[in-house]
Amino acid sequence: MKFRTETEFAAKGEISYRDNLMFIGSCFSENIGTYFERHLFRTDLNNPFGILFNPASIAKAVRRLLSETPYSDNDLFLHNGVWNSYDHHSDFSDTEKEKCLAKMNDKLKESSQFLKNATILFITFGTAWIYRQKINGQIVSNCHKMPANTFLREKLSVQDIVNEYTDLFHTFPFSDKKTRVIFTVSPVRHTKDGLHENQLSKATLLLAIDELQKRFDFVEYFPSYEMLLDDLRDYRFYNEDMVHPNNTAIKYLTEKLSSYFSEETKMLMNEAEQIVSAESHRPFNPQSDEYQSFISSIHEKKSQLMTKIANISKR
Repeated sequence: MKFRTETEFAAKGEISYRDNLMFIGSCFSENIGTYFERHLFRTDLNNPFGILFNPASIAKAVRRLLSETPYSDNDLFLHNGVWNSYDHHSDFSDTEKEKCLAKMNDKLKESSQFLKNATILFITFGTAWIYRQKINGQIVSNCHKMPANTFLREKLSVQDIVNEYTDLFHTFPFSDKKTRVIFTVSPVRHTKDGLHENQLSKATLLLAIDELQKRFDFVEYFPSYEMLLDDLRDYRFYNEDMVHPNNTAIKYLTEKLSSYFSEETKMLMNEAEQIVSAESHRPFNPQSDEYQSFISSIHEKKSQLMTKIANISKR
């Protein structure tokens, strides 16, 4: 007897150690990125603008990466003694303007270079709801706790999202099909929007991605939303806030990525997992000969594994 409905999906292509993987979007994109980093894939792990939730802001961020246009003083605003950017998460904010700009532009330069060579871009949509500045009509990525009357709240339509990404995918590196795009919809429910509004939002995102899959053969969908909401569907898989997936759920969701891996890749990932786990071991006596010998052995194994991975990358 089966007591749950498992979510099945067919991966369109393989993900291997030949790939350069980039992650952008909501916090769940970082969960996926951490999984790949732990298995020693080449990744640009941290969101280059911090956590982004809505499709419009994510598309704007990708365009900024492609143009490599640096940020200047005019892109910042001061609020409660802290410098912020409406394009960035508060992780990039700072009490000093120069430090704030440096963090933004250093990461922009790094991620722009990585995107040029990225073969897979994971994009995670969180919500279709947006906040638009009343003063100029610009959509913001983060409100930075500015007064609510500063913004207009709207919901993007399916067509809004499809038009935005259709235009984006006609630019390099998507236009020459150099980069595969794997969309996910975050399984985190935005309960502050209201449960019904959250459902409308997630449905909008799913319909937009479905249309983009029909239009572009390099666009794929990884059903993390369905895996948590329809497959696991139990509050024991959530954190105490009853909104965010807990470590068990994240482990389950990321292990479902195995559909993208060949047997060779899985074997290398298993080696990587053992090495990374061993490296995280905290000894009672770090100075002991026994521990030093253990560390030396782990470093040798990692060096051998990285050589294998480098050889695969040259194929």
